[in-house]
Amino acid sequence: MFDHYLKSVMDTVIDGLLIIDAEGSIEAFNPAAERIFGYSQADVLGKNVKMLMPEPYHAGHDGYLSNYLATGEKKIIGIGRFVSGRRRDGTVFPMELGVNEMCIVGARRFVGTIRDVSEWEEAERRAREEAAHTKAIMNTVLAGVITIDQKGIIQTFNPAASRIFGYELEEVLGLNVKILMPEPYHGGHDGFLLNYMHGGAAKVIGLGREVHARRKDGSLFPIELGVNEMHVVGKRLFVGTVRDITQRKNAEAAIADYIAALSHSNQELDDFAYIASHDLKEPLRGLSNNAMFLREDFGDVLGAAGGKRLARIAYLCGRMDRLVNDLLYFARLGRQELAIRKTDLNDVIADIALTLESTLEEANAKIIVAEPLPVIVCDTTRITEVFRNLVSNAIKYNDKAEKRIEIGCGVAERGRIYHVRDNGIGIDREFHQDVFRIFKRLNEEDDKVKGTGVGLTFVKKIIERHGGEIWIESEPGHGSTFFFSLNSLQEA
Repeated sequence: MFDHYLKSVMDTVIDGLLIIDAEGSIEAFNPAAERIFGYSQADVLGKNVKMLMPEPYHAGHDGYLSNYLATGEKKIIGIGRFVSGRRRDGTVFPMELGVNEMCIVGARRFVGTIRDVSEWEEAERRAREEAAHTKAIMNTVLAGVITIDQKGIIQTFNPAASRIFGYELEEVLGLNVKILMPEPYHGGHDGFLLNYMHGGAAKVIGLGREVHARRKDGSLFPIELGVNEMHVVGKRLFVGTVRDITQRKNAEAAIADYIAALSHSNQELDDFAYIASHDLKEPLRGLSNNAMFLREDFGDVLGAAGGKRLARIAYLCGRMDRLVNDLLYFARLGRQELAIRKTDLNDVIADIALTLESTLEEANAKIIVAEPLPVIVCDTTRITEVFRNLVSNAIKYNDKAEKRIEIGCGVAERGRIYHVRDNGIGIDREFHQDVFRIFKRLNEEDDKVKGTGVGLTFVKKIIERHGGEIWIESEPGHGSTFFFSLNSLQEA
């Protein structure tokens, strides 16, 4: 009955069990041992147990057993240890081995308990690798990473945190994290943490904010702090990510100062421009009026040549007045807010054609829009000014009997590209950039058509305000094509 009971136990236990005699021969080998080693009971009964052992255990086992029987010196019996076993297919695996001695009917026997720990060891290896990986990340990230327990006690403190705060790891482990905080955070931290632990609202956990921190030397500095809660092996922990934003704050302060100074400078420039324009225009009006009075009152005395000189003075005064106005407009063009709205460019071109109707008829010029233009979002007045300037120049600098101005758009990698193409006199390649310079004129013009040389400067500035760019393709005698993009805009 007892033998039957013992066999049932051996057959049902999860661990492998085997019994050997004093010579190391296997006398019992339970099903769990069969599963672990891959041998059947019939394969091993009566054979030396060292068949289940790799080197160096295989060669040394008989000597160890003889030594124990002779001296009683235990190296594993009654102790247990981790060793390696060998399966039937020759593979070696880790196992936990426990050996005890027993006496059955006066004969010495040894019972071995075997547990295959391959999965456990693999899991431990993965855990070590993950821990090493996590530690490597913690040690290399630029942000400071600090973990604390429910009482605010620092558990980890990575090298970046050491660099930021000036503390070494050993100096802060086990201390309350509030040593890194100035008032009022220092005095209120424990209460906040306790309140949160008892169901209170989160003020920084899971949210992040900018606060001030305190270095080891007592100096205060701004940080960007993010805090999240985590659970590790049943423990409730909090991990804080810290970034020193001193440089960013200094840069923001410098930018704010610069903007304030620039705003003040712009206001002074506006004031100066207003005063300068008023002071410049006053004598110009005086000169123009006096020239007119002289021609009216003393025209007979001055004669035709004198009248011509006075007319020239009046013209130059008017030209100077226009130059001052253009200069003021250009100065303000880069600072005024754009009046952005949905704009149908076909309506813009139709309005320009209507406005310039008499000019187009006199010059025998025709505006051609090959395909409908898109509806976009822009400052309608400014973009109208762009097209009007380009169309006017296409008429003005054209010596053909029939003048053609083609307006269109296409799609390229940079987005929509608009163009205004003429069959006029063209521009030499070396002057393609000069045409956009303020007050720069490439042609000698008579007083009837002479401009101030700012039209294309305005065009370039307006396009740049809309996030685009403008360029020209042209050769003398073969007309010009002005291309431009409006990259910051979207189709309506």
